[in-house]
Amino acid sequence: MEPGGQGEVYSTTIVRQKAGDYTVCLINLAEGPRLMSRVVDVPPEDVHIGMQVKARIDTIDDQPLLVFTPYQEGQA
Repeated sequence: MEPGGQGEVYSTTIVRQKAGDYTVCLINLAEGPRLMSRVVDVPPEDVHIGMQVKARIDTIDDQPLLVFTPYQEGQA
């Protein structure tokens, strides 16, 4: 089975730093596994348990990083 990249936020916390705040979340993937990642493209305060998300690969310091963005059913 090929992963679809969709999931749901199971748990979230905000990491606060001078350089900027970001989230650290546990994401339940639709296929069953749970993993730790970040939810991006939304203010950290707006990330909530139950939020639907979709995987994306970003490049940070020339390294690929799996992150998630908010997702609503029916989006491409």
